[in-house]
Amino acid sequence: MSEEREQALKRKRTSGTAVKAATDKDLLVQQLPRTLGKLRLRDLETLDLLARTRSFARTAEVAAITQPALSKWLRELEQAIGLPLFKRTTRHVAPTIYGDAMLECIARILTDLRGVKPTWEALRLGANKPVTIGTLPNMGPLLIPGTIEYLKTHDMSIQINLREDTRDRLLPQAQRRELDLLVCRLDATAHAAGLAVQPLYRDEMVVVCGTDHPLSLRDHVTWRDAHEFPWIAPPHGSPMRVALEAEFAHAGLVMPEIVLESVSHSANCAVVQRIPCLFVSSQRGLTETRDVEPLRRLPLVLSMVSKTVGVLYSEPCGTAVAAVLAAITATTAGYDRTS
Repeated sequence: MSEEREQALKRKRTSGTAVKAATDKDLLVQQLPRTLGKLRLRDLETLDLLARTRSFARTAEVAAITQPALSKWLRELEQAIGLPLFKRTTRHVAPTIYGDAMLECIARILTDLRGVKPTWEALRLGANKPVTIGTLPNMGPLLIPGTIEYLKTHDMSIQINLREDTRDRLLPQAQRRELDLLVCRLDATAHAAGLAVQPLYRDEMVVVCGTDHPLSLRDHVTWRDAHEFPWIAPPHGSPMRVALEAEFAHAGLVMPEIVLESVSHSANCAVVQRIPCLFVSSQRGLTETRDVEPLRRLPLVLSMVSKTVGVLYSEPCGTAVAAVLAAITATTAGYDRTS
C-alpha cells in the first residue's frame, strides 16, 4: 500500500511539474512582444555585432562595455525571451537556430535604417530615394541603359546603384533588403526566397568561344568536344557553375581545365580572343553585344538552367522602386517571352 501511494505521489509531482512548465512557457509567449518591444537600437546593433564577430571580447570592445556586462545582458535577454540565442564554448560563440531567425529580422531593420540618410540626402537635392539593383553577369547592358532612358523620358529623377554578381551572392542581399530589386533566373530557389516575383523574358545560357576557335565552324559539337579545351568558369558553388558541372557529369566527364573563374563578361571576351577557351553566356546578352565583342555561339546549352528571367523584390515597395520596376518591365517588353 505504501509503495502504491509513493507511486501516486510521484505521478502527481511529475504532472504538477509538467503543468508548471507549460504555464511558464505560455507566460513567456504572452510576454514576448513586450520583451522584444523593450529592445533599443543599441541592443539590435550589439546582437548583430556579436553574430558577426563571434567574440564577446571584440563585441564588448566595439560596443564600449565590459565583457561581464555583455554576458550578463545577453543572459538576461535570453531568460526574458525563454530561448537561447547564442551557443557558448570556451573558444567561440555562435547563434542558435532561434538566434539566426532573430538576426535575420535584425539585419533587415538595420539595413532599412542605414538607408534613411542617403534617402534624406536625395530628397534634399530634389531626387528620389536611390534604388539598388542586383543583376547577374552581363545582364546590366541589357537592362540599365533602357531603364535610365525610360526614367528620364518620364521625368523621374532616380539614382540607380548597380551590383553585378552571381545569384547565390545577391539573393541573401535581396532578402536582407540590401538590394531593392534583383534581376535573375527564376528557378525553384528564386521562387522560394520569400520575395515578390515579376517574370520578364526568356533566355538560354549557351556556350561561346572566340571567332578563331577550332570549334567555331563546326555544326555539331558535343560536351566531350568542349571538354578538350580550357574553360573560363563561373565561380565555384554558383548556380551556373553547378549547372555546368552537371552537363559534363551527365556526359560522363569531370570538369575540364579551368584557366579562369570570372563573372566579368568583358574580361571573358578579352581572354577568348587570346587563347582557345570556352565560357557560358546568355543568348540575349550575346546577341546584344555581338557588334562590339565578336563571339561565336556553339550548339551547347545549359539545359538545367531556368530560361525565365525576372525580378525579385520585397513588398510593399516604395514609389522609387515601383518606378524602376516599371522601367525595367518596359525596357524588356520587346524581349522574347515565349521561347
